[in-house]
Amino acid sequence: MSPMPGPNLGLTPEERGLLHAALNGPLVDLGAEELAACVRLCSLGLLQRSGGVAAANGWRGSPHAFFLTRDGWTLLKADHAAPAMRRAI
Repeated sequence: MSPMPGPNLGLTPEERGLLHAALNGPLVDLGAEELAACVRLCSLGLLQRSGGVAAANGWRGSPHAFFLTRDGWTLLKADHAAPAMRRAI
């Protein structure tokens, strides 16, 4: 497993939206811009493209689907659990 990604990866709102969408299931039927963002997220280890391993584990869907990785899940969980900024009094 790769080391935990840092919170400042420079993700765009669209990329964060794709990560959140991947929480609901695999990402399929993507447009060109979404596909490029998914490939970038794969290079950061936050998404994984389905392939031989997914098929061996029982996935019968598109071989072009993208799944959230453990690191992607950890990043989303860390973003959600981040404490709100407090204002100094």
